[in-house]
Amino acid sequence: MNLRKTILLSAPVILLLGAAWLGFKIWDTIQRQAKIKTTNQNLPSIPLRTTDGTLLVTDSFKNGAGLLVLNYFNPDCDHCQNMVQELFRETSLLQNVHWLMISSHTPEKTRRFADSLNLSQLPNVTVLTDTASLFAQTFGTVSVPSFYVYQAGKLIRKQNGECSIANLLQQ
Repeated sequence: MNLRKTILLSAPVILLLGAAWLGFKIWDTIQRQAKIKTTNQNLPSIPLRTTDGTLLVTDSFKNGAGLLVLNYFNPDCDHCQNMVQELFRETSLLQNVHWLMISSHTPEKTRRFADSLNLSQLPNVTVLTDTASLFAQTFGTVSVPSFYVYQAGKLIRKQNGECSIANLLQQ
């Protein structure tokens, strides 16, 4: 009988603790998402590396003319490869655009992707690696491909998934 009494007294306490923990996790997630949304309205400073190892920080484009597109991609993603093919078809749209293609894969894998698709021939396109996953941490969970379009350091458009380059760059 003593064991039954202990279980009956412990059950509400356990349920209350579980509810409190769940409430905290929901609140924490909402706060984190709100912070990410607020933070990314202005171009964040994210250190990235070119495939040859050169450091490039995203906010170095903050005061540049034209648009800046942060394109998060995966070298194995078919949609990402389709977007690259569209970039080649729409090169005339890239004249006043800095396009940063960012992958969290290894520099070697990212370089193979860039070389196999001849990305070095695209004007104003830079392929970067983010092996520390700072991009994903800064923007929250991101799908591939994802696009963040900035003008004068301010976010003007966000797109998750494959889309038309012309629609993405329209002002």
